[in-house]
Amino acid sequence: MNSLYIMDAENCLNLLPIDCFQTIYIDPPYNTKSKDFEYLDDYNDWVDFIEPKIKKAYDLLQETGVCFVSIDDNKLIELRVVCNKIFGKENFIGMFITRQATRSNAKHINTIHEYVVVFAKNKKKAPRFEINRLDIAFYSDKLRPLMNEIKGEFKKNGTCSANELLKIRLKDFENDEHFSFLKNYSIVDGQGEICFATDLSVPSKSPKELYIDDIMLYLPALPSRGWSSKEKFIKLFHENKLIFKQGRPYEKHLLRESKDNAMSILSFYSRQGKHDLQKLGLGDIFSTAKPVDMIKYFIKISQISKEDKILDFFAGSGTTAQAVLECNLEDDGQREFILCQIDEPINPKSKAKKYLNHANSTIADITILRLEKLKEKFIFDYNIVYNAQE
Repeated sequence: MNSLYIMDAENCLNLLPIDCFQTIYIDPPYNTKSKDFEYLDDYNDWVDFIEPKIKKAYDLLQETGVCFVSIDDNKLIELRVVCNKIFGKENFIGMFITRQATRSNAKHINTIHEYVVVFAKNKKKAPRFEINRLDIAFYSDKLRPLMNEIKGEFKKNGTCSANELLKIRLKDFENDEHFSFLKNYSIVDGQGEICFATDLSVPSKSPKELYIDDIMLYLPALPSRGWSSKEKFIKLFHENKLIFKQGRPYEKHLLRESKDNAMSILSFYSRQGKHDLQKLGLGDIFSTAKPVDMIKYFIKISQISKEDKILDFFAGSGTTAQAVLECNLEDDGQREFILCQIDEPINPKSKAKKYLNHANSTIADITILRLEKLKEKFIFDYNIVYNAQE
């Protein structure tokens, strides 16, 4: 299904199946009137331009689906009004704030941020926006070295020594509010994994013993608490999620599976998008490319499965394609992307011209060039669909 549609967004969206996509990302022109971008950023009536596209995005989302739209202060209010009208206020999930630069040219307030407005097709059915902490570089950069050190100590000197080292290392995080959750992870299990344990009993007026012959586990009655169900013990046993302390079973929660809810202020620096292009040898080809890691983050917090379909109908430099491919590589997923990019002439003053071979190159040629660069790194196929309605 991976495809690039080279045509006007309305034509592209009319060709796509409704109720199909789990995640839609939109990075439209902000209508800043700037003459410096590779693309047109000057529309007489921006609302008339964006509203039919938002309406089609709503139609294309499946019932659990989520739409992310990047914008700045210039058109934030208009975008919210349009989205409220189409999605309904009750399906507004929230707004992310991203860092755009260190300084701006504003006369009064040094504006260094942008927004990502988020709406669900049906908020009650949308994902919880949880993400594994190890999928966030901010956490991963500190947690992975800690986990590797503790596992190394476990392999060399055993569980007791690893637990003692963990107590020492956790003190390094005591005053960091971002890592306050770590205080719970104070145990090293029988595989050298950092974890914490939760009780498997509940208050009861008539406590009973529990014998589970499926897993040969006998639990004597407690004074004032009853045990969780047999089914839960069997499930945890087969998932290797039982841990025993002083002969009593607890549910094990691994640090490597630790999740966090999405925060409204993102640590992604918007200009990282240029660095992503530089790694492909395309550093100056697109001045407003979004960071790959940011789009990966949106895909993961909104995903229902690793086979989700993702749509971007202002494809630009093709960041979303790279984000999907990297997500699949990291978790063996089978996600698919569809990109749409109008065959719009590139601003002749743009630096993008030096990367393309012909004088009449368009924004879609930039998208194709990135896709071809990505094919050198990833094994994937994609189709190009030209304007079938012309």
